[in-house]
Amino acid sequence: MLSAAPLTPSRRPTVPAGQQEVIRVVLSMLQEHGMDVVFVGAYTEGSRRFRIVETMSHGPAAAIATGAQGGSLVEEPIVLRDGQVLGRLCCCQASANAAAAERDQRWLRHGARLAARLLDNEQVLRELSAQSLDQ
Repeated sequence: MLSAAPLTPSRRPTVPAGQQEVIRVVLSMLQEHGMDVVFVGAYTEGSRRFRIVETMSHGPAAAIATGAQGGSLVEEPIVLRDGQVLGRLCCCQASANAAAAERDQRWLRHGARLAARLLDNEQVLRELSAQSLDQ
């Protein structure tokens, strides 16, 4: 079970606009599949404290992720090509049905991989653009 304490506003890191857009697209895709999903980040001080970086709704997943409500979340890390964990996609564990839970985990995994690849590609394009401007 994932539990969390919200971060204070002064400790909230910023997420670049390009990353926010990619995360929104992936969250929207997963929600179209019927999942209550949020993106979380900002793990600090070696604890499980984090904040919601992006959500499309304020359903149970958001309440559990911020510590406002008890419950459990299924989570999948967004791991970039360089090994950096950008954050996690988290989905409310809505069903005790093992097949549904496995399906949700699979969708989260695919969503996390998609977000990571899109973000990696965006970074490569930014680097190539910067190189061409320098020449």
